[in-house]
Amino acid sequence: MAVFYLKYRPQKFSDIVGQEHVVKTLLSQLETGKIGHGYLFAGPRGTGKTSAARIFAKAVNCQKYHMPKFGEPCNRCKSCLSVAAGSHLDLIEIDAASNRLIEDVRDLREKIKLSPVSSRFKVYIIDEAHMLTREAFNALLKTLEEPPKHAIFILATTEPSKLPSTIISRVQRFNFQRAKDEELAMALRKIIKEEGIKIDDEAIFAIAKAADGSFRDAVSFLDQLSASSKKVTKDDIKSLALVSDWNLLFGFLESVVENNLKDAVLTVEKLWQEKADVSAFIKEVILLLEDVLFIKLSIEKSDSDLDNTQLEKLRALAQKTTDSKVRDLIKLFLVAEGESKQYNLAHIPVVLAICKYCLSDVDQNEQTETVNETPAVPKAEIVKEELVEVLPKKAAPSKSSVSFTHIQKNWSDFLQKVRPHNTHLTAILRATRPFQLEGSDLICEVFYRFHKEKLEEIKTIRLLEEIMEEVMGKKIKLKFVLVKKADQAPKPVRSSDVVDIDSKELEKIAQEIFLK
Repeated sequence: MAVFYLKYRPQKFSDIVGQEHVVKTLLSQLETGKIGHGYLFAGPRGTGKTSAARIFAKAVNCQKYHMPKFGEPCNRCKSCLSVAAGSHLDLIEIDAASNRLIEDVRDLREKIKLSPVSSRFKVYIIDEAHMLTREAFNALLKTLEEPPKHAIFILATTEPSKLPSTIISRVQRFNFQRAKDEELAMALRKIIKEEGIKIDDEAIFAIAKAADGSFRDAVSFLDQLSASSKKVTKDDIKSLALVSDWNLLFGFLESVVENNLKDAVLTVEKLWQEKADVSAFIKEVILLLEDVLFIKLSIEKSDSDLDNTQLEKLRALAQKTTDSKVRDLIKLFLVAEGESKQYNLAHIPVVLAICKYCLSDVDQNEQTETVNETPAVPKAEIVKEELVEVLPKKAAPSKSSVSFTHIQKNWSDFLQKVRPHNTHLTAILRATRPFQLEGSDLICEVFYRFHKEKLEEIKTIRLLEEIMEEVMGKKIKLKFVLVKKADQAPKPVRSSDVVDIDSKELEKIAQEIFLK
């Protein structure tokens, strides 16, 4: 017995759910005979792209019509029946994920020259077209530029942005969209009536909502539920694809916004243990976050289905956060929702997203404490969000017994002592310039922010100061100041600044820099 999504696959344009704008244009072209040689059907999965391509192939070869005008396929002639059975010799379906190489497209180009076996047109449906390689696209381009009169290409893809603009410009593009819940519910009722399934009306809408606009997903959910239950209820949906009540969604979101890490993580863990669809749950949370963002931006949604109580709760929650934090949380959950579909442990990306958001403030506090532990730098030398001015060229008189000239002369010895501990640090210090000595503080100029951050790490600065004391014979504190590269004054190269490095050692230092 065929599964529902195959048994009830659309067989004519009027069967396609939620794509009236596409159907209307395609039927208009068929009825006027102004059909193109290349089409691009783009949109989310399960929205009818491949089905529409097959119906179009039936229509142009339907024996009911005579060129140049066509219409809805009759589904009774030999040609229509063979397309439905998958045995039509002039309908060639290619899975680009498996036939993505240039050799596959070259083979197609050779065969396309041959006339149709028994029909008016040879129709090529290339599914998941974005999977073709760049070389394969280039080979296909020539065929799309000068196609045989008997050939029609239909490219179907869920990611049109990955197709070259040269390909897109040579085909007619049709954007398929997610069907509305009401449209899916109507389609489901037809199947329910045909199959005699007992189901609550609430459960029908719950399935439609869980399908997220995909006809195929909605029918598959119905098929699975009807096989495991004599009467399908709304509660049965939660074990298959979570369509949680609003209070559960809000409770979870409130825990995240209030940095209640434990409750938020345990909610996700519980959903996972109950075999719920974590991806569907996070998708609903993202939509709820969108409502919060709209409240923060003082924008009213025209299609909002929130009641007054829910709206008041969201407004109260919106007061507890900022619009930038809401945006950050939406981004984190969008990434987590996508990753959850790729792994067997679907809840882990969501848990990581929650931890990243809730612990971000803690991390910032720790970084602040670390910075506070670092010896203070004069205000004129502090670097915040922008580069500082170059320090005055007149150095204050040093009270230290170690002169700045002495440090310059022994700088290469200092670098040699650092190298056994960390060659990466040595390479960074070679791009750092001692500038002046103020008391026991040695001010060094750094020209790259990431160099400064590395040198100011507590472990690093302790190590460098210990080595500096060993080389110079006196305790010297290191201060690093970020300056503009352009402001670096020309400096003559002295023999004391040059350190001989053999080629193998130079290669090792380069690897330390770029591979860490």
